[in-house]
Amino acid sequence: MLNDDEQKLPRLFIGVFPCGISYADRHHEEHGDYKSLAFLPYSALVLEFRKDCPAELRSEIIASADAIQVRKGEQYQISGCGQTVLLGGEKAARENGIASPTSGD
Repeated sequence: MLNDDEQKLPRLFIGVFPCGISYADRHHEEHGDYKSLAFLPYSALVLEFRKDCPAELRSEIIASADAIQVRKGEQYQISGCGQTVLLGGEKAARENGIASPTSGD
């Protein structure tokens, strides 16, 4: 059961995590956490929906993911201390002519 403060929050939770963007449902819990709906990994930038993602939240998730996907090849801040990741990973680096620190270029 949601308390009054929780009911005022948007239903969709969007979390920035070290490996990607996580989309979850604040109104439903699974294993003690918000129910996972979709995930957008920084390396591939391919949106992965969970099989039971509600249809009414899909368009909001897609819009959010689109805003990240169009930034492929850019650095994206993932922490409050300024850590960044390259959106699209190694493939984006090659496409944009950026030398990878692991490639020896």
